[in-house]
Amino acid sequence: MGIICGKNGIGVAPELLIRTDASWTACRGCDNFSCTYATLLACGEFMICPTRANGTEPDCSKAPRLVSNSWGGSGGQTFYDDIVAAWDAAGIIGIFSNGGSGPKCSSIGSPADSGKTKVIAVGATTEQEELGKYSSLGPSVYNQIKPDLAAPGSDIRSAYNTNDESYATLSGTSTAAPHTAGVIALILSAHPDHDYEKVTEALYSGATQTVASTGGNCGGIPDTEYPNNYVGHGRLSAIGSLP
Repeated sequence: MGIICGKNGIGVAPELLIRTDASWTACRGCDNFSCTYATLLACGEFMICPTRANGTEPDCSKAPRLVSNSWGGSGGQTFYDDIVAAWDAAGIIGIFSNGGSGPKCSSIGSPADSGKTKVIAVGATTEQEELGKYSSLGPSVYNQIKPDLAAPGSDIRSAYNTNDESYATLSGTSTAAPHTAGVIALILSAHPDHDYEKVTEALYSGATQTVASTGGNCGGIPDTEYPNNYVGHGRLSAIGSLP
């Protein structure tokens, strides 16, 4: 959440919490480093109709417009497809980290690689405008170009869970996905009526195509062509994607 909307210079969209009635909610889908299907599915359902911590008083009016997911597993899994489809039906946009199994081609994980649902898969770039060496690549097992785009993911400073005053510097597609979520929050603030199609159009058309080439051609597409299986449509740009 720090990357999405944290203050003190670490968040993409902190002003949304200050100047508007925007709010955030979270669901812990992973206990330590273990993420069970049951818990992840329960969190997915919670986002459609949030409840109190004890599971009572469901209130679907409190459902978010987007859900940032910094988790994933091996590719080709479909167990989360129904959840993402339900999110889409409820007007919720799902953003997923692409995975950290690069630089091998077709290393993208699930649910980022979903072939049947509307997800936004996010790879990671460095401050030097290079692809993060750990960032998973496409194509997916469904032969789709993935990721959909890339975002800053290396050496990212954000809030940490040690205590309420802690910060840490981390790297991964798990820090890239919330950058994308923050920009989407800004887009939706400016255009509350935007749906998945209009949001992705803004993201993809605004992305910069300036990430250094690796010389690779995963899926038969050189990474100098866009979209490609390295950074998708390019590197996320808040300025380019906003009016």
